[in-house]
Amino acid sequence: MVNIILGPIGFCFGVSKAVEEIEKRLLKKEKLFSDGEVIHNKNVVEKLQQLGLVIEKERAAAELRSSNDVTINNQETKRTFVVRAHGLPPKRIEEMGSEYKILDLTCPIVKNVFKLAEKLSNAGWQIVVFGKKDHAEMIALNGHVPTAIITSIPVHVEKEKIAILSQTTSPSEDFENFVRQMKYLNTGSQIEVYNTICNVTIERENAAKYLSDNCDILLIVGGKNSSNTKKLFEIGNQTGHAIHVEDTKEFKEIEKNKFSTMFNSAKENKEIVNIGLISGTSTSVKDVSDLVRYISEKYGGRELSMEEFKDINKDINNVNKTTNETEDSSFEKLLNEFSEMDDFGRGRTVDGVITEVTPTGLNVDLGWKGMGIVPLEELFKEISEYKVGEKIKVRIEKLNEDEGTVLLSEKKPMEKIVKEEIKKAYEEGKTVWGKVVERKKGGYRVIVSNLVDAFLPGSESNLKENEDIPAEKLEFAIISFEQRGRNTNLVVSRRRLFQKILNDFFNNKKAGDVVEGIVESIDDRGASVRIAGSINGYVPNSEISYNSSMTARNMLSVGKVMKFVIKDIDPIKKRVVLSVKALLPDPWENIDQKFKVGQNVTGIVTSIKPFGFFAKVDDGIEGLVPISEIFWGRPGKIEEIVSVGDPVKLEIIDIVAEKRRMVLSYRNMIGDPWERIDEKYPVGNVVEARVVKTLPNGVILELEPNVTAFCNISEISWNFVDSTESAVKEGEKVRVRILDIDKDNKKIRVSIRKVLSNPWEAFAKNHKEGDNVTARIIKMVDKGYIGLCESVEVYIPKAQVYDELNIGDEISGKIIKLEQQKEIYKIIVSPKAYENEKVVAESENSGTTSGISLEEKLEDGKNFNKK
Repeated sequence: MVNIILGPIGFCFGVSKAVEEIEKRLLKKEKLFSDGEVIHNKNVVEKLQQLGLVIEKERAAAELRSSNDVTINNQETKRTFVVRAHGLPPKRIEEMGSEYKILDLTCPIVKNVFKLAEKLSNAGWQIVVFGKKDHAEMIALNGHVPTAIITSIPVHVEKEKIAILSQTTSPSEDFENFVRQMKYLNTGSQIEVYNTICNVTIERENAAKYLSDNCDILLIVGGKNSSNTKKLFEIGNQTGHAIHVEDTKEFKEIEKNKFSTMFNSAKENKEIVNIGLISGTSTSVKDVSDLVRYISEKYGGRELSMEEFKDINKDINNVNKTTNETEDSSFEKLLNEFSEMDDFGRGRTVDGVITEVTPTGLNVDLGWKGMGIVPLEELFKEISEYKVGEKIKVRIEKLNEDEGTVLLSEKKPMEKIVKEEIKKAYEEGKTVWGKVVERKKGGYRVIVSNLVDAFLPGSESNLKENEDIPAEKLEFAIISFEQRGRNTNLVVSRRRLFQKILNDFFNNKKAGDVVEGIVESIDDRGASVRIAGSINGYVPNSEISYNSSMTARNMLSVGKVMKFVIKDIDPIKKRVVLSVKALLPDPWENIDQKFKVGQNVTGIVTSIKPFGFFAKVDDGIEGLVPISEIFWGRPGKIEEIVSVGDPVKLEIIDIVAEKRRMVLSYRNMIGDPWERIDEKYPVGNVVEARVVKTLPNGVILELEPNVTAFCNISEISWNFVDSTESAVKEGEKVRVRILDIDKDNKKIRVSIRKVLSNPWEAFAKNHKEGDNVTARIIKMVDKGYIGLCESVEVYIPKAQVYDELNIGDEISGKIIKLEQQKEIYKIIVSPKAYENEKVVAESENSGTTSGISLEEKLEDGKNFNKK
């Protein structure tokens, strides 16, 4: 058995929009051409070419140009030039627009990148784009911004302002490395980074990593010349078991050598093979669906959605910035500080007792007659942390003898102590507490221990660009500590603190442990959870509840704090999968007490797959109804039998509790219609049927649900049929005669033509060789014509006519051959014999005394016919 785990598949938005628009116009018979592949997918391009799209660079353009000149004033007959999804340089579009109509199918995301590059370039920024120079998108961008530097290798740029962009299909990890090295090579420049990689590209890269790590085989479906598909293969094949195929046809070619042994062995040992499947952005859903259907039907199993994966290799920016911002330490300031230490004790450090806490600061008793005042800006802690009666150490800043007050500072005497504590923490690898107070160039200003200024680089902040500055105190790791006289250069980090917490968590936690977390966000696949303030976990919908209809959106809410069980933990990739349902009773534990094989149950259809449908029979209990247990005869469309949400009666035919598997039967509940099939449809009877599928060799018809019959192409009409599609249409109702019933193999042969009497027998009864007949020409063949005569087809050799004939012409001739071939006849008609006989008869009637020979009369008859 196989599990087919589907990652993101199908076209991206830009490709989908382009293909749909081209197909729509081609079906309207609009003449379209392009100077290259509209997308990197052989099957799609071939289909578009079959519909009429011309893809040639030079010859097609020349031919279309000459054709266009003839009808240049007739806008309706003008050809249309297709601009591919990657875009084109503006000059190229302008040139083509002077002679042709333009259909611009440039991807909207790509267009936005072009506009951004133009805007930044006009504002004085040197544009550097991470991409391939020869890629169509980059050629187009260079046309919009000729001064842009397009490179996949970091370079030194002699410009003060550099804006870094990316090709929309570039690998995200490669772009991050490129940016990091560009910053290193251009330290003196102002650099702005714009990540213009399409989100679809990033999503599929992450999916490829996840599926590669968690599946036995990873199939990557897409064109061999598609750069994003090749990158997906490169990422997925890091584990050594990724396979890149274009379609089902190529898969079949390599299947025997690479897959059959594994699948057959797994089937014999009742093991499960997990096949991951993902496609490039130029691959249609049909190509993927065909491959999924082929694997499912051949090897059995089921198709599953990939329920969770998260970004790996997040942006790790190791470029640490430091600041040299320090307090002014001028000689004049030092002189002022020494001058404060006069006879009245200014500059002295003394002890005091808090007598009052006010909104503006503290009142302090110094043991003198006067009152000491510590304003808010000179406090070491938050005002709310002080209490009356508490002793504090302060420095005298200013005396006012007239008012009897002393201005005090708590910060000044604590400065040296705090700096010593910070230095010790740095040396011992401990953390400090501080508060982010403002944004500044390159990062944030932080006040550590309410006293010492520090710099927090943006790359070390763990804060998003537009995220609000946290109001609460935070814990920080120390990157660097340097003291020069009274000035301190302190650089701190939140990222490194989180890294330490992260390492401790992954070193100590294991699957099965219970942790507490807060729900941060919810999407269609599950919920993101923050653990211990810095660790990201994910709860897929499959781990929300044993009831598969319940999802994260139904059960959780953003901001909710709750307990989770660690379902899976990967210390290397720092990935945590969480479970809510693991804290709940498992409904499969006592399933044998509630359900038995052979029991009839009512289920609700929860999903429909190509290989069957799933139905919920109880809370947390779902079973599979395989396609073989839906239909008694040839499998049809499941959607025509059931819909999601339908209640259906089912029979339990297998329960494997340890594998959480239940197999159900739908057809057992409706009974086998083939049991009395020969009584209901006796041979020779004429019945009504519906055409469900046309094949090259015949037609499949439905007599009733679960009962189909086959009509060979030779039994469709008494006359020759070129193709089944030309004779009957799918969905059409026709009358058929029952020819044969094979009850054991559930097969019925029918005939459409035998509902009617045989026109060949009637013709043979009424005619013989030598008779004259009239036929209407309906078809031309290599050596003659096919004519319709009294509802049967006759053959007229070219050698038996004097002049060429056209379809629709009526001509008389003599039957020169009437030979039975089973149920039909071979009939050959000669107009020449008919004309010859006619001329001879006229000659005999008029006599031969005129001196004109018989040959001359025949020639005159031929010329007369021409006239």
